[in-house]
Amino acid sequence: MDSPQEGALSRMRDNPRVSRIRVIVAHDACPACRLQEGEYEKATVPGLPTTGCSHPLHCRCFYEPTLTELYP
Repeated sequence: MDSPQEGALSRMRDNPRVSRIRVIVAHDACPACRLQEGEYEKATVPGLPTTGCSHPLHCRCFYEPTLTELYP
């Protein structure tokens, strides 16, 4: 079964209005998560949760789409 992050990533990759995908991290993210932060091509987005996350609450990163248009 896919994780919520995998499902979200799959839907964003399939959506033609999404041009790129950002990885957003919490303000108090661990160093491993900080390294993932940024904007990526659809094919190169790193998987979540972040491997090596050392935060006590675990990985709280999430995906955010970059859209080519806001409305159809």
